[in-house]
Amino acid sequence: MGAWIKVGSIGDVGVGRARCVRVGGRKVVIFNEDGRLHAYNDYCTHVGGPLSQGSYENGIVTCLWHGAQFRVVDGEPISPPAGGKLRSHGVRVTGKSVEIQIGDE
Repeated sequence: MGAWIKVGSIGDVGVGRARCVRVGGRKVVIFNEDGRLHAYNDYCTHVGGPLSQGSYENGIVTCLWHGAQFRVVDGEPISPPAGGKLRSHGVRVTGKSVEIQIGDE
């Protein structure tokens, strides 16, 4: 089981927004979908494009490099050329702090 690491405050990621953070030696993108936070490695499963720089609308993130799309609530790919499900991380709010769980991969 991984460690929980503080990456910011609850107000840092508004509803319908995304934010990239560095945690545990990697880049993680946090999405706020209707007030619920979801965290994934910040790369597309096609060829590694930065998801935090893509578009994020209506619960879908689109990679700016080749247009692969993923559902934010579960990381599932919904259009090619996605190479599979996004690698997720636990995310929780403790008081006003946002924490990400990073494992021993």
